[in-house]
Amino acid sequence: MSEESPPRDAEVPQSEAPQAQPEAPVQIDATGVVLTCVSLLASKAWEAMGLVPSPVTKKIERHLEEAQLAIDAAAGLVDLVRGKVGEAERRELDTLLMNLRINFVEQRSKA
Repeated sequence: MSEESPPRDAEVPQSEAPQAQPEAPVQIDATGVVLTCVSLLASKAWEAMGLVPSPVTKKIERHLEEAQLAIDAAAGLVDLVRGKVGEAERRELDTLLMNLRINFVEQRSKA
């Protein structure tokens, strides 16, 4: 009895296999890091207000104290970078904070 081998066309020699090219590292300045933190805090606030499911548990849970902390921290960071970003980005950040605060007040009134 002989063992069957996989079809020849199923085998791809290592030299012909597509190679994933490593991405070149991206230089990010401190303002970019702060803006990333604002985005993370906003995401956490939406989750803690119970408006989006937790990415871990996939459940909607409300933790308004956590939401308040995340919103306050995001606002503090926005104040730090306000003079370092353009007008359009400033408006986006102000709109984000306004939406977070309005939704927080609505969620708190439901509690």
